[in-house]
Amino acid sequence: MRFMRVARVAWSGVFAVLLGAASMVSTVTIAHAADGTVTLVSPKPHEVVGADVTVTWTQEKSGRADHVHVFVDGGQMKPVKTGASTVVKGLSKGIHEITVQAYSSDHEPLEAKASVTVKVE
Repeated sequence: MRFMRVARVAWSGVFAVLLGAASMVSTVTIAHAADGTVTLVSPKPHEVVGADVTVTWTQEKSGRADHVHVFVDGGQMKPVKTGASTVVKGLSKGIHEITVQAYSSDHEPLEAKASVTVKVE
């Protein structure tokens, strides 16, 4: 009888540990969803554009997502507080990568982002 009581307590403890681990995993998953999403509408991948290009996107703001920053070739950055488009001016001829990334109100970069490669002629 004593052995069965100890075994029951041991299994209860294992079950509690498993429940605790499951709740930690769901918390991590929810944290990633808090960034929202960013989708580039234009320009399209590998599109030929001029030196001035209008970049258009949609952003699902959720959790910490407040606004986006627009980058060209990982360097030039333009924060955009409102709207869903901006004009990037003065691109040199050649291939460029344009990235739109979600940021928090404290300007912390979030995981939600989208990139496109274009060619300027």
